[in-house]
Amino acid sequence: MRTPDFMREEGTLTECLLCPNRCRIADGRRGRCLARGREQGRGVLHNYAQVTSAHVDPVEKKPLYHFHPGRPIFSIGSYGCNLACRFCQNYEISQQICPTEPVQPDRLAEWAAEVPGNIGVAFTYNEPGIWYEYIVDAAPFLKKRDLSVVMVTNGYLEPEPWRNLCGVVDAMNIDLKGFTPEFYRDITRGALEPVLANITTAVRAGVHVELTNLVVPGLNDDPAVFGRMIDWIAALSPELPLHLSRYFPRFHEHAPPTPPETLEAFARTANERLRYVYVGNLATEHGQDTLCPACRAPVIRRSGYHVEVVRRSATCSCGNRLPIKGFEDHD
Repeated sequence: MRTPDFMREEGTLTECLLCPNRCRIADGRRGRCLARGREQGRGVLHNYAQVTSAHVDPVEKKPLYHFHPGRPIFSIGSYGCNLACRFCQNYEISQQICPTEPVQPDRLAEWAAEVPGNIGVAFTYNEPGIWYEYIVDAAPFLKKRDLSVVMVTNGYLEPEPWRNLCGVVDAMNIDLKGFTPEFYRDITRGALEPVLANITTAVRAGVHVELTNLVVPGLNDDPAVFGRMIDWIAALSPELPLHLSRYFPRFHEHAPPTPPETLEAFARTANERLRYVYVGNLATEHGQDTLCPACRAPVIRRSGYHVEVVRRSATCSCGNRLPIKGFEDHD
């Protein structure tokens, strides 16, 4: 069995140092994430190489709109999460232990390479950060086959393991769930500051980063707070793509779906500071299209997961550089 990283023994307890929860785990118990525990006096990885879900998805479903648009990506998940969001969209696998099938890292790379046109593997569905050792072990096998490593993550890890992941991961969609410490504490049972620090680290490390914000009525839809979030993102990089997503009742949250006018107003606010803003789970005229921020010419048109690449070039006809991975080698 794989020896865990970032776990240390302290007498009758094992302390997990992977994420800010810093769980102290007794024998026969698991940490909050359900994936890491202690058995017979030592830390163990219960879900290492254990897969609950595997699908071939369009990369836009992650959502990643600026990373090899229109291409498929092999997507897998396990179970568990180190947050406990009231509105969790995948609570069936994130908040409980589930049946799994073993897929060792070398076999994962073989499996992914068999998918026609596949650009890589997305670690997704549950929280991949708690799958740290598996991602680190799988990455070299994937790189040998010229496959990208992608995470769809809450970004809630301690600095050292996060930096290590930034060294092997090519792209991330990071869920910035809200922008107040109280929201993270009360609604996700986590903390805001580690997520902001990790977004900054990933961007500065050269990882392709896109952000998602699920707008939940009455929880994170204060326009003033949203404006501060946009200011923070813009100060980091105005070219970071932001996906505003419509919420629907799920898990322990029963607020009504996000009003379309809220998302439309938030998109207008975000577009004042950011160059690429997208609206998800809601049909709008251009909310999913990629437009050149300089001349507003269409670059990519999207309808659901149907993708039409209008101009497969890293430079618009107006001369503006487009930060879209996969376009660099095209004229």
